[in-house]
Amino acid sequence: MRARSWVLVSTALAVGAIVAAATGGSIGGSQARAASFDCARAATATELAICANATLSALDGALGLAYDQQLALNPSIKQIERGWLKVRNVGCGRDVGCLTSLSRAQLAWLRSGAPRFSGALPTRVGLCSLTTIRLVGPRLENTPGSGSEVAEVNGAYQVSYDQIPAMDASRPGDPALVCLISVPRGCPPGDGRGRVYGVANLRTPGAWSEPDSEHECGGA
Repeated sequence: MRARSWVLVSTALAVGAIVAAATGGSIGGSQARAASFDCARAATATELAICANATLSALDGALGLAYDQQLALNPSIKQIERGWLKVRNVGCGRDVGCLTSLSRAQLAWLRSGAPRFSGALPTRVGLCSLTTIRLVGPRLENTPGSGSEVAEVNGAYQVSYDQIPAMDASRPGDPALVCLISVPRGCPPGDGRGRVYGVANLRTPGAWSEPDSEHECGGA
């Protein structure tokens, strides 16, 4: 019985270490076993992906705890967190790598105790910025119906051949949360096109995820 008990304890400790490493810190209690929401009621692609992945589930549980702790100190982060959830859902969908990057970055921010995000343009996947919208218009100047474009004060830009209702409903001066979703690989030197940003308009509140160029890097 003693040998068997030691094996069980060792296995539990190993699993705990793996979860802690995945979330960037120690996790205890139910937080290491469950997401921050009831997986029995998971409905969206993002929720289903989180509940199907043990690491993501533990990471989401850690996010929920860190958010509750910071909310008690700074109620104003509620609007930011709602925007972040919209960006996560529209930008990542069921992509595990994307969800992991955004969740780890958000957990680090919540644990830092910072009252708000930086206003600088995000340069690493998963990072976010709190800024305002500078420009809203059609993809082609003076050509309604040609697609949507939005630019933010921090230098972020999104464009689509399609009409994106959330983009079209935005107005200059609207507060916006901008997160870097992905960066293309293998681009020619000096060609940085193709970065994808997820944006939540904190006024409307709508969200979208679009690239910063009509063409990928190396394209026309």
